[in-house]
Amino acid sequence: MYTRRKFFGLSAGSVAVLGLGSVSLAGLAGCDTGASGSAGGGTPQRGGTITFGTTGEPDSWDLHVAASSIAAVALRAVYDSLVNEKPDGTFEPWLAKSWTVSPDGLRYTFTLRQDVTFSDGTKFNSQAVKANFDHIAAPATASRNAATLIGPYLRTETPDPYTAVVVFSAPYSPFLGAASTPFLGFHSPAVLSANPAGIASGGRNVVSTGPFTFASVQAGQQAVFNRRPGYAWAPRSAPNLGESYLDGYTVRFLPTDAARVGALTSGQLDVADQVPATSVAQLRSSPSTTLDSRDNVGAPFTYALNVTKAPFDDPNVRVAIQSAVDTDSITKGLFQGVYERAWSVLTPSTPGYATSVEHTWGYDPAKAKKLLDAAGYTGTDSQGYRTKGGQRLSVGLIYASSFTTAEQLNYHTALKDALKQAGVELVLRPLDTAAVVQAFSTGDYHFGAYSLSTPDGSLLRETFYSKDLPSAGGSNVSRVADPQLDGWLDQALATQDVTARDTLYGKVQQRVLAQAFALPTYVGKRIFGVQSRVHGFALDVQNLPHFERVWVS
Repeated sequence: MYTRRKFFGLSAGSVAVLGLGSVSLAGLAGCDTGASGSAGGGTPQRGGTITFGTTGEPDSWDLHVAASSIAAVALRAVYDSLVNEKPDGTFEPWLAKSWTVSPDGLRYTFTLRQDVTFSDGTKFNSQAVKANFDHIAAPATASRNAATLIGPYLRTETPDPYTAVVVFSAPYSPFLGAASTPFLGFHSPAVLSANPAGIASGGRNVVSTGPFTFASVQAGQQAVFNRRPGYAWAPRSAPNLGESYLDGYTVRFLPTDAARVGALTSGQLDVADQVPATSVAQLRSSPSTTLDSRDNVGAPFTYALNVTKAPFDDPNVRVAIQSAVDTDSITKGLFQGVYERAWSVLTPSTPGYATSVEHTWGYDPAKAKKLLDAAGYTGTDSQGYRTKGGQRLSVGLIYASSFTTAEQLNYHTALKDALKQAGVELVLRPLDTAAVVQAFSTGDYHFGAYSLSTPDGSLLRETFYSKDLPSAGGSNVSRVADPQLDGWLDQALATQDVTARDTLYGKVQQRVLAQAFALPTYVGKRIFGVQSRVHGFALDVQNLPHFERVWVS
């Protein structure tokens, strides 16, 4: 979901998933939560396969390079992590047996398990940790999410084969959360040495320590994964500590909502990812499927206002935009009550969310009118749009057409209609991915749209810290350069005290909303449709499925 170098405007399921904190489980009204995963169903059986449908093919099968959450969904069961994050936000051993953090926050020392191997037989040890983290940090890798997740990485020291000391140039409190994500998972050092470029294409070049192996991929169609014999190093809290129950799983790439829902209802899929809110009622009435849902963590669907480009360099105009949009009504109308409106630039289930911002802003057309008058937009042209000095108040929204869901496109249209009522013209600018990245790098836009899955308040640093501009590989699409925000975010990064950190994150949220640097709109849900023959399907705190826990009847 987090992160976090991302393609902003590529929105929703395609945006990278990061996990740096805890998350609560929240079900849909009238839907089953936990689905067949938590509903029992008898004693787990070994054997069989499932077919999982998701929204598209990953931009890269190399998790050190990928920006797409689809890569993490497909590969979580192939890649283990140093630590595992539990639902209460604490961490437990996985590939690392134990760890310590130096008082200055610069050194994380991991004691590694000694019984772990990659599926090609290579031993997992401290040299493997070093090779992988160095690979992520190397400029030639052109890493996206992983390079940001690894923070101010300096080096990995290897005092002995099973001790890895990860050293940072500055304190980096979110590192354990980052290390629990598949994006900081481990490629076989043998592959990194012999054919690192081949990892991106998938298939047998993808070699790691997890309970499944990557068998094959058909570009644009599907990828196939097989059970790994002898797997025996799952985290202690895992419901299945040994080999996977399934013989394997297949991931099919189905970009449209209709294709995924149709394939699920016809029995071609066992699990469908990203079920849209408009299909919930249909699937709820089906006797052969259940729904597993989780509130999104990280950032809600949000419009970033580029504060460096007129007219959004004027705070009166930004707050007017914020006041002109009835997010309550739009969200209820578009999503039939399945999603809630957003109050902050973090979702309520994200650690660090500040309840203090709720009801401090919202739809106020009279306020919008007053502020636009104050900004000098007092004229009106023949089409009813406001003008100043004869120039229409017109702004543009850029987004990547191939990565924007139907739900998000509908919200774009609703935003356009809402702003028109306030006399503001919104021009929708669908672009290809390369053009979106270029526009964000140069600052040639007014609005950008994003929805980021990152269960930790440190996401605020990536989205509002002055140095994290898209041109530098960051995610500050609002292009904010606010010394007060920077100071709070620097303090938060350096403190290990969760309460103190959340207090700082609360101050950031309050200021971001007061200055209207962004317009949060709705809190989506990750909804999966699951056939009744599938048992044990559930999501972890990063909203990722663990296929090794699934079995079929």
